[in-house]
Amino acid sequence: MRTSIAFFACVSSVLAQAPSLTDLIASQPDLSTIGAALGSVPDLAETLAGLSNITILAPTNSAFEALLAQEDTPESVAVNSSDMQAIAAILAYHVLNGTYVSSDFSETPAFVSSLFLPSFDGSIRTNVTDGQNVGLLLDGENATILSGELKSANVIEADIQAANSVTVHKIDTVLTVPRNASTTLSKVPDVEVTAALGALTAASLVETIDSVADLTIFVPNNDAFTTAASAFANASIETLTNVLTYHAVTGAVAFSSDITNTTVKTVNGNDLTLSVGVDGTVYVDNAKVVLANIILSNGVAHIIDTVLNPEDEIENPTPAATPTPAFPGATAIGTDVPYTSALGAAPTAGTASSAPAPTPSPSEFPGAAVQVKGALGGAVIGLGLAMML
Repeated sequence: MRTSIAFFACVSSVLAQAPSLTDLIASQPDLSTIGAALGSVPDLAETLAGLSNITILAPTNSAFEALLAQEDTPESVAVNSSDMQAIAAILAYHVLNGTYVSSDFSETPAFVSSLFLPSFDGSIRTNVTDGQNVGLLLDGENATILSGELKSANVIEADIQAANSVTVHKIDTVLTVPRNASTTLSKVPDVEVTAALGALTAASLVETIDSVADLTIFVPNNDAFTTAASAFANASIETLTNVLTYHAVTGAVAFSSDITNTTVKTVNGNDLTLSVGVDGTVYVDNAKVVLANIILSNGVAHIIDTVLNPEDEIENPTPAATPTPAFPGATAIGTDVPYTSALGAAPTAGTASSAPAPTPSPSEFPGAAVQVKGALGGAVIGLGLAMML
């Protein structure tokens, strides 16, 4: 008992000696940009001082300098134009709701919520109810932060402790705030999904997938659409819409680590079967996830290798050694990639693009992690963060 008392007394002593966040940042020469902000914006210092059990991903001075050198990203435009609302959103994305130390990073990415909430109303927005997500990954020996557009930043100094159980990690890059689905999918490296984007355009679903809250969407790649091209050669808009909405689940943002052997209700009302192989590969009905965890402004996208068929009835959630084709007998038609001609075309009456987009209804996603904001919601809204730079 004496040993336990002595131990906890020692811990309490160490915690009591931890510097305030303002003092800690002031003591770090390579965080002087943030330090200047805290000295110039008392409301920001007061707000951060009132928070506990948070993790701050602090870009270094050189990280902000690199951002300012860019010309065409929402982050650089926001900073260079002193868009205070957008800057507030960007910085809120760098504050994690919870304490995450370096030992919490692993080879399996963990996606955690930030203080960037839908209540931020400006040019840079999110529609993830529990706070926009950030990925934590151990890449070799590097603690890595995953953000929008599959971008990443490295932790260059970890586990700097401040008072109130605040952990600071210095990072070498300003995080990329996730964009909407259509913008993000048009930039996915090494995976072509123009057929899916064209199909969504033809069915007037782009605005829906870009805006609906808490979206998990499974996006077939071009090879998947090309292989099944004959099945869509004479498909009506109603049929196409039915197929596409079978690829989407709303009501929860489910990353690969959240998925278990289960079924979920899709936007079109049918049940979708999810399963996980012994090697951790995720399967969706007969499709394999070939690229997982693309963070979107309103959720997450997973790229799959097969177009899903809502008429399929998959009863066994265990991946089959030889899966049954989703569209039996379907073949490619020449070398053309289906639906790509719809990209960039203006909607006209009587065409696929004139069909109304359905209104998705929320559905539960078994196994999805639920992250609670508690009293942190919107805590840094409206602070004069533009002065930070």
